[in-house]
Amino acid sequence: MTAETLHNIKLLAPEVCLTFFLCFLFVVDGLFPKTRTNKFSMITTVVACIAGILLTCKVGKTPEAYFGGLVVNDGFTKFFRYFFFFTAAVSSYVAFGSKEIETRSRMEFSLLLLCTTIGMSIMAAASNLLVLYMGIEMVSIISFVMAGFKRDNLKSNEASFKYLVFGGVASGFMIYGFSLMYGLTGSLNYPQMAAYLTAAQGNFGLVFWLALVLIYGGLAYKISAFPMHFWAPDVYEGAPTPIATFFSVGPKAAGFAALLRMLLTVFAVKTAEGNWQMINGISLTHVIAVISALTMVVGNLSAIGQTNVKRILAYSSIAHVGYMLMGLVTLDRSGLTAILFYLIAYCAMNLGAFWVVGVVANLRGREDLDAFRGLGWSMPVLGICMGIFIFSLTGIPMFSGFIGKFLIFGSIIKSGGYLWLVLLGVMNSVVSLYYYIKILKSMWLDRPESPESLKLSTYHAVGLVGLAIPTVVLGLYFTPILEFAERTLSNLL
Repeated sequence: MTAETLHNIKLLAPEVCLTFFLCFLFVVDGLFPKTRTNKFSMITTVVACIAGILLTCKVGKTPEAYFGGLVVNDGFTKFFRYFFFFTAAVSSYVAFGSKEIETRSRMEFSLLLLCTTIGMSIMAAASNLLVLYMGIEMVSIISFVMAGFKRDNLKSNEASFKYLVFGGVASGFMIYGFSLMYGLTGSLNYPQMAAYLTAAQGNFGLVFWLALVLIYGGLAYKISAFPMHFWAPDVYEGAPTPIATFFSVGPKAAGFAALLRMLLTVFAVKTAEGNWQMINGISLTHVIAVISALTMVVGNLSAIGQTNVKRILAYSSIAHVGYMLMGLVTLDRSGLTAILFYLIAYCAMNLGAFWVVGVVANLRGREDLDAFRGLGWSMPVLGICMGIFIFSLTGIPMFSGFIGKFLIFGSIIKSGGYLWLVLLGVMNSVVSLYYYIKILKSMWLDRPESPESLKLSTYHAVGLVGLAIPTVVLGLYFTPILEFAERTLSNLL
């Protein structure tokens, strides 16, 4: 093995670490079948994610491309490695006490979760269209299985089938778009593609724009942006709540990572001021603004009439994608930094909100608004934490969600254009308060039909409080996270 190969493997150490734990669980499952019925696999998954985070801190201090330029290790990759490993660890912790994750299937859940996390990490690091496609398919195919985890449940089967159909269509769009881009530029590597587009000076032709539309169709499916968002509510409702919790944050962030890297390294160039501008002849800002507006409007308006809380949060997650896409309109450092900050804030508050839904589903066997009646009084920790998550999702001041929206809206106002988009974003935030407040009303103002003695388990309480604290703290003191996000962008290779 050459020194270069060893160096490449070292840079890939976090993914290699997760692969090692994945193989370890396969062996343990084969030799000791009893581990399928205990929490060993879930604890191992958390340990694997913590090990991945520690290795991410150690490797690749200097941004560089490796494995022949197919993947990149830079600040952007490290940011999303931290994000994905944390999300996977929390999702595994959420599943500890879930009745929806069948006892005999805990091992399978952990194996699928680790596989998906490795795929998401590859998506963030990819600097080649083929590697990106491999990462996306690794995440997508395993997600189809995870959505149908409750094999005897018709809704879960429906969720898996719909996810498969939408995923297959989106995958076909995307790979055809990649092939057109390869035929046009003669390369699959991002830098060579960017060099060709720069030299073309706007003479791209119809094939280029068709390729862009098809590629967007594939990536829009991953982030559930308009018009590829229809799968999300049915999949979130049918999948077990711990898996829906993971879907709402992990794969969505992976799609954003792939979209941001491709946009900033293939279709845009960095200016002397540290911002980005589209390559001559490529004007996408108007299109991004329209897609952002349609995504948040469709998400928020569709959530108004829902009574199932998982469907409410699913449509809400679509709307939040619309808010994050607003940060791409100006392509300046402040807007892109705001997107990364918003992802961190969204991670904590959305994981927490879905976690509460999972606790309620365990207690009462359903996730509609009536299942939440009176839980604020019988389990005040649960009710207070849900209030914090909902206020943050709405964008109420003093919570992290407000800071995220403030930074994104502020970046657009600072640029002096697209003020209509800011106004629309504010109006949508007001609309979202209506359907969010229905959950709190049911928890705190409605009394249960019959008195019952309920108690929130200690590990659920610790986890929910652990997510509620940063949701509040980041709404009051957010400078270190903003500086971290700025360093991430400055180290984008």
